[in-house]
Amino acid sequence: AAAGAEAAAAVEAEEGGAGAEAAAILSPAPSGREPATPSFSSPDHDADPDGTAAAAARMALDDVAPVPGTDRYFVPLRLACESKLPRIMEVSLHCIQKIIAYGYVRGKVAGEKPFVDVVMETICSCKDEEDKEVQLQIVQAVNTAVTSAVTAVHDTTLLLAVKTCFYIYLVSKNGTIQKTANATLTQMLDVVFARLESPGASSMAQKDAFLVFRSLCKLSMKPLPEPLPADDSIELRSKLLSLQLLYSIIASSGERFRGGEKFVWAIRQYLCLSLLKNGVSPIPAILQLSLDIFVTLIKYFKAHLKSEIGVFFSNILLRILESSNSSGPQKRLTIQALRVLVAEPQLMVDLFLNYDCDLEGKGIFTSMCDGLSRLTLTLQALSETTEQDAQLKQLALETLVAIADSMVAWERDVKAEGAGAAVTPVGQRPPSIADSSSVSMVGPEPSPVHRGGGEAAGEAGQSPGGGEAGGEVTAVVASRESVDFEAMFHRKHEVHEGVIKFNMKPKRGIRYLREVCGLEDTPQAVARFLRETDGLDKRAVGDYLGEGEDFCKQVLYAYVDSIDFANLTFDQALRRFLTHFWLPGEAQKIDRMMEKFAERYCSQNEGVFANADTAYVLAYSLIMLNTDAHSVQIKAKNRMSKADFVRNNRGIDSGADLPAELLSAVYDDIQTDEIRTGMSHDDMGEAELLEFFRQGSTFRKFNHARLPPPPHPPAPPSE
Repeated sequence: AAAGAEAAAAVEAEEGGAGAEAAAILSPAPSGREPATPSFSSPDHDADPDGTAAAAARMALDDVAPVPGTDRYFVPLRLACESKLPRIMEVSLHCIQKIIAYGYVRGKVAGEKPFVDVVMETICSCKDEEDKEVQLQIVQAVNTAVTSAVTAVHDTTLLLAVKTCFYIYLVSKNGTIQKTANATLTQMLDVVFARLESPGASSMAQKDAFLVFRSLCKLSMKPLPEPLPADDSIELRSKLLSLQLLYSIIASSGERFRGGEKFVWAIRQYLCLSLLKNGVSPIPAILQLSLDIFVTLIKYFKAHLKSEIGVFFSNILLRILESSNSSGPQKRLTIQALRVLVAEPQLMVDLFLNYDCDLEGKGIFTSMCDGLSRLTLTLQALSETTEQDAQLKQLALETLVAIADSMVAWERDVKAEGAGAAVTPVGQRPPSIADSSSVSMVGPEPSPVHRGGGEAAGEAGQSPGGGEAGGEVTAVVASRESVDFEAMFHRKHEVHEGVIKFNMKPKRGIRYLREVCGLEDTPQAVARFLRETDGLDKRAVGDYLGEGEDFCKQVLYAYVDSIDFANLTFDQALRRFLTHFWLPGEAQKIDRMMEKFAERYCSQNEGVFANADTAYVLAYSLIMLNTDAHSVQIKAKNRMSKADFVRNNRGIDSGADLPAELLSAVYDDIQTDEIRTGMSHDDMGEAELLEFFRQGSTFRKFNHARLPPPPHPPAPPSE
């Protein structure tokens, strides 16, 4: 054993690079704001509400006594695994696999530790051995333990098993071992999620599925090194495998996974963030898997992911279509994904009504059609060859035709329903999403500009009457509802026109919004419009808020008072304040903004400063420091030092000095993390995106009967 350990150490010193690299990938990455994990204290309430029977049935294996003598026979096998001699380890692992398969590994050992945990730790400790026979035995033993009907592998031990197979897949140079490890991972995940869907699934089964799903999501978010790695690199293979396994989980998921609040929460917090990171990858294989997962999410989870779907469309799909910097393969894969989505008529209608008719949403359907049309007609080179350009344009044109075909099919179904035709049989069309008619399409409370401008627009923001029960949709709906949607669609275009006018001339835009769109003529209404309306130029917002007119000042005060700075450090509060707009260039405008910010911060954080004047001076000082530290026009030797910053802020707290620790901390924060003004959804970091997803609204499904044809044809558009 000693000789084997020395030999293994020598091999590891010489060839251990790949193992260390794989271990670094599989190790958890530190995160600043990890969302709280949901509780799994109770099982599914539909089966065994009190959890007694399910928990007893699933956990009984841990309570039974071990088979007499098994632990005594296991000791030499464990010692053999520690010998580091490949031939001995192979035989030992084979024997361990057999005693697991025959049901001898159960109960607890001395110290009240489950026997299976001890056995799994022994098996997984051999993963660094490079001998292919040993690696094969490890994979087989792990697979036997996880898929066994007798052995109970749960919680962190299950994660250890999954990571061990993942590790062997990454470090092994043998193609057969890689395929075996991949197949084993797939089989183990199938078993884990099949247990979740089984009748009487316990809370432990839910927790196992959640932990595995979250672990794979985190693995898929690991960043790739720069420059981009080779196709056979460990980093790239790790990302591809994790995305493949996630796609397999989503595509084969059952009702408990699709309907469980905890798993929907995990999809929002982890999988959607992973898709946003990987959806912009220049590597076609990563983009392909990300798009496949997104299409599958829309198929099964769109009822829960309205905000996330909107962000993915606007930040990934539409951006790739519209950007001249995206490559030909990126555009081709994106159009292929859209081609799959537009084949479902109901989805096209749902997208149009949920986003294009949502007063606070992006016009996804319109933008998609415009992007495909421009791509079809463009004269610019889209890919490397003319032939590839022609194929890409043809694919875009075919997608547009498919959209038209879907609209025709949807209209045909409307007429069929109106004539009393039978419901389309299951299987002829993709399944519709779950009912969510109790949730307003445009959110819980429309903004002031959306409430004004007529009765139809005011009622359009409310949830339609009627509901769905047991999967059936109420067919009798007032025809006036279609007029509401039409009014909302035109109202949105009017608001969009007002946004364009505001971005060009802020005061003229506000006047148009009051006269045409019904924006309430109060500072609070205008302030809320400036905060909540998408598409506003952040520079125009800053210019308007900094104006010296009385009404603009009142809007500024209402705007700042609507931002919560409670319990934030001063630099955190300043960052939050400046993310909403760009600071104007005029000193007088900046002065008014900083004065109101200082007053608001001190009113919510009493005792931090002697008065608001201190916060006012320090805010100016931090803005100057931010420019000094991050402007490319300032040479490094001329930048402000920490001592200079502390000296410049002496005596600003009513003649007294601020604590040196406070000034030192804010100086370090500004130096390491630049204050960015006017941040939009496109610039959100991970924490901001998670918070945005946490506030997500519900995607609604609209039945044909809810949208009867208009009573008269619309008037032709004017010049």
